[in-house]
Amino acid sequence: MSKLSFKKIVVPIALIFVSFQVLKKCSFYALPTERLSAFEIDIDESYDNGEYQLIIRNPVDCPLRFFLNCQNEEVNEILNAISPVLLGAKSDTSIIIKDKGDLKGKIGLSLKWGDPELPILSTQIGSLPYPSGKSYKLLQGNNSNPTHNHQGSRYAFDFTLTVGDTVTSAQDGYVIGVVDGYKGWGMSDKWKSFGNQIIIYDTTSHLFTMYGHLKQHGSLVDVGDYVRIGQPIALSGKTGQTTEEHLHFNVLQADRGKRGLKSYALDSIGTYKVDQLKRCQWMKN
Repeated sequence: MSKLSFKKIVVPIALIFVSFQVLKKCSFYALPTERLSAFEIDIDESYDNGEYQLIIRNPVDCPLRFFLNCQNEEVNEILNAISPVLLGAKSDTSIIIKDKGDLKGKIGLSLKWGDPELPILSTQIGSLPYPSGKSYKLLQGNNSNPTHNHQGSRYAFDFTLTVGDTVTSAQDGYVIGVVDGYKGWGMSDKWKSFGNQIIIYDTTSHLFTMYGHLKQHGSLVDVGDYVRIGQPIALSGKTGQTTEEHLHFNVLQADRGKRGLKSYALDSIGTYKVDQLKRCQWMKN
């Protein structure tokens, strides 16, 4: 082939291929303007005869830690003394503050999952997070770049599920969080909080499993459902901080750190020893 023919045929094809690969990494979605909750916090406030009362109810089947604050310094000292308020699954508590005025709408509340005092009773997850007989590649494993290199995702796994593939529960447990209203994706860290996900809590091992980047409206379960290992729970997708379709699977434990949960190191997942896994290997459930 002459140099002229090479330029006319091969170079345009190469440019088209490169352009296609670049476009695959580009997102044309606008960043969501609304944050979606994994579940709704249930609180009641009242004020009568100089007494403010706050009732907090834990609506999910796992322990929650509630942190309270107020701009009023005296009230904030009272709240700091009792925070975090630990509530067991489906339990509630009442907080009474006297002679500080009507505090309705003035108490800030945030939460963290789980109870760090509960021991972790397993170092293995019995199933991969997709149907029995299915095989997918391990796109990214533990302690790896670009995203599995910090406390929140250090021991996570990314599998090459495509949009619409079935995601199944890797453990028995209660569904304690569902977010499935987001659409779109992006490479920026700003997209990190806008991926659809499901969180399941095992009351026996005290481990959480998180299934991320799910399809918009792809959840097959609701908060409060009890699911069994291997049960379909969602459809895989491409939402949040990502550039390609995949399932982000993370096993977590309660932690006293800023995040409240940290990624948990497994000995085995399904029939595989974790320390023997290699990037891009096929994994059959």
